[in-house]
Parts: sequence; C-alpha cells; structure tokens
Amino acid sequence: MPEVYRTAFAARQEPDTLVIHCSDPHYQRHIQEFLEQHLGLESYELIAVPGGPHFLTLVDYLPKFSWAGWRWVKFLVDVAKPRRAILIGHQDCRWYRDGRFWQHNANLREHQVQDLERVQAGIAERFPGIAVQLYFARLEGEHVVFESV
Repeated sequence: MPEVYRTAFAARQEPDTLVIHCSDPHYQRHIQEFLEQHLGLESYELIAVPGGPHFLTLVDYLPKFSWAGWRWVKFLVDVAKPRRAILIGHQDCRWYRDGRFWQHNANLREHQVQDLERVQAGIAERFPGIAVQLYFARLEGEHVVFESV
C-alpha cells in the first residue's frame, strides 16, 4: 500500500503579497522563516526561480524568458490583487556567480541590488499601486541576516 501524508487544509484566504526570491535550497528555510515570523505573512503568492527577481531583467539576453516571467507576475497580480511585492536577493547566489547572461561584475551584491531596483521600477510601471519592498539576505556567522535595500 502506498504511503500517504495528510495535512489540514487551511481556510482559503487570498494573499495580499507577492514574493519573488531565489530557489537556492540553502536559503529556503531562512526566507520562509523571515516572511512568516518577521514580516507576519500567513499566505503569499510565490515565484521562486534561480536568481530570484533577476529573470525579469533579462529582456536583452533572453527576451522570451523575461516575457514569460512578466506574464507569471501579471497572472498572479490579476488573480490575487496583491497590495505589495517582496523581492529578495541573497549572498553567494549561484545564478549570479555563474554569470552566463551578463558581463561578470566583481561586486555581485551591487549587481543584485541594481537588479532588485530594476524589477522594483518595472513593477511600479506595470502595476501602479503595488508597494515593493527589497531585501538582501547574507550570512553573518551562523545566521542569515535580512536587510532592507
């Protein structure tokens, strides 16, 4: 007999926040803890892909990729009508370190912050009225620290 795992289904609640962050497994637990315990989010729309919000900046390098990403965002905005978006980048991101879609910048954090700001501007242009918050996660000793950008 196959193993079955069950959880209680929470009452359907429309989230008022869209979150976009990197899918790096090293940061998943920390990001979820930050969103739920620090920001108090119980439910949120989520897009987690390598490099996080960076996929929305690839208009010059991978226009179809960027177009599809903006379509996903538009779908979630149309369906959930979020009041805010949270964009999260993180230190030592493998997507950024790989650098195959841009000129390698010696300061990856600066590059990531610039991309977060570009996506923030893109959301403001496409979806007026959605407040956008930017965060950057970094290691500090044995802790992950989230700082507002």
